Amino acid sequence: MNVKGTYTIKENMGSYDLEIDYKYYWKEQTHEHPFEDNIEIKEVRLNAMDITTFYIDFLCDEFHDKVWRYAYQNKYENHE
Repeated sequence: MNVKGTYTIKENMGSYDLEIDYKYYWKEQTHEHPFEDNIEIKEVRLNAMDITTFYIDFLCDEFHDKVWRYAYQNKYENHE
């Protein structure tokens, strides 16, 4: 199954707003196949400015687990 979503961080009384759009894929475990999943970052915005390339180059390691955990916990929210 595929889910699209946005992980959002709003800090310091609105001084910045970080939005990470992602596409999360998962396939439930069966007797023949183990559980599998993948997350793809589609776009990243800081205060509505596209910083996707900067995010991939410098910030991805910092946020990857947080975005993956959010996507996993909310995977039933927005099916494609």
